[in-house]
Order: sequence, then structure tokens, then C-alpha cells
Amino acid sequence: MNESKKCYMPIPAGTPYSILSEAAVMFDLELVEKEVEIPGSAEAEILPKIWVLAGERENLIKAKEYIIRKLNKKLERFK
Repeated sequence: MNESKKCYMPIPAGTPYSILSEAAVMFDLELVEKEVEIPGSAEAEILPKIWVLAGERENLIKAKEYIIRKLNKKLERFK
């Protein structure tokens, strides 16, 4: 993966890890933690972290569509 083309997509809380790992494998992405800067955190020693998918923009767009489709399929069970 070309480092200059690496983009990041934050993962909404509660997204099942199984769906994330499927998307990462299918679309050649990495699941990584990134520090989040929030107002007033400049003096903090440890910044909060979130999960993100990292990779090429086109693959992230495809992964987002895939994740939404899988989540909607799971939600159908509750109707």
C-alpha cells in the first residue's frame, strides 16, 4: 500500500469486529488505532484512541458500502 495514498475511515462504536475484519480482508485495508485530538486535550499525557480502517480511498469507499449493507442485514432480524 502506497503510504502517500493512505486514508483513514473512523469506525462507529458498536460495529461488530467480525464485519470489520471481513471488510479489511476483502478490500485490502488495515484495522488500526489512531489517537483523537479533542478540545482541551493538548495538555493530556494520553489521548483517547479510536478504531479506523486505513488504506486507499477507493477501497475505503467500497468497505463503507459493504459495512452498511452488512449492518442493515443484521438489523433486519429485529423488524
